[in-house]
Amino acid sequence: MRIISYHELEDKSQFMILMEMAFGWPMAPGDFDKVIQWDEKFKNSPVGFCAMVDGKLASHVGILNIPLRTVEGKTEMVGGIRAVATNPDFANKGMAGWPMEKAHEYFREKCYRFSILSSKRSLTAYAGYKRLGYIEIESINGIPAAYKTFKKTSRIKKPAKEKPNSGKIYSLFEKYAKDKFGFTIRQKDFVKLYSFRRLISEKTFVQMKNGYVFLNENRGVSRVQEMVALDKATYERLVIKSEQMSNNAVIDRSVYDPVLLEVYQSRGYKLQQSSNHVLMVKSLDGADYREVFGDRLYISILDWF
Repeated sequence: MRIISYHELEDKSQFMILMEMAFGWPMAPGDFDKVIQWDEKFKNSPVGFCAMVDGKLASHVGILNIPLRTVEGKTEMVGGIRAVATNPDFANKGMAGWPMEKAHEYFREKCYRFSILSSKRSLTAYAGYKRLGYIEIESINGIPAAYKTFKKTSRIKKPAKEKPNSGKIYSLFEKYAKDKFGFTIRQKDFVKLYSFRRLISEKTFVQMKNGYVFLNENRGVSRVQEMVALDKATYERLVIKSEQMSNNAVIDRSVYDPVLLEVYQSRGYKLQQSSNHVLMVKSLDGADYREVFGDRLYISILDWF
C-alpha cells in the first residue's frame, strides 16, 4: 500500500465511483477539477490523500484549508477533513487510518492548531473519530432546527429572469457576520461557487434590501440553506416569502440567530433541539478551541463539509 495525493491519482474515475458508493454524490472528474480551481479552501493543497493497493483506490481522506474568525477578530486557518471513504472491496481493514494520519501530518506542517470534520452519531466512523481525539463542538450541535407543515392549493413563483446579485449578497453576509466567530469568512464569489456545486439554486431564492434566503426544494419540502437578515422585519418578510414559495413544508435545520428563532416561533414553527449530524474538532497542539473561537461558534448549512 502507498499513500498519494489526489493530484497524483491517475485514474480519477476511481474517485468518482468511490464518492457514489460512499455518499451518493458522484461528480465527474472534470467538474470536480473546476471546483478545486474555484474554491479557495482547496488552494495550494493536496485536495486529499488516497490509499492505493495494487493500483486501486482503497480509501480517501479529503482535506480543506478553512479560514475561521477568532474571538479576537483574527483569521485562523484550520484543517478540514472531508469525504472520508473506503472502497467496499477493502472494508473492515482500517484503510482510512493511513490517509487520516497523513492529513493530520499535513495540518501540523501548516502549523494548524485544529482539525475539524462533520459526522453523524449513527455512523461507525463516529466512534473512530472519538478514538482519534475528536470531540463534538457542543455550541454548534445544540443549535435548534425549526419546521412547519401546511396545506395550500397554490404558491407564489419567482420570475425566472431574476438572479441573485452576488455582490449584494456577499455584502449582506459580511454585515451580518461581522460580530460572529467561526465560519464567517467567505470568498467574494461564493454565490456562484455554491450555485455550481448545487448547494443553492437561482430558482428558489429571495433577495431584499436587508436580507436574503436560499431554499432547496425536494419532495414538497423547502429546506432553508441560508437565511440572513439585518433586522427582525426583514426576517419576518423572508419567512413569509419562503412559505409562499413552498408546497407543503419549510425546514430550517440550523437556526443560529435568536431573532430568527423568535420569528419562527411567532409563526407557529415547531423546534427540534438536537441533531444527529455533528461537527467535531481535534486539537493538534493541545489548544482548547473554546478559548480561540468562543462558546458560540457560527456555522451555516452552506458551510458544512
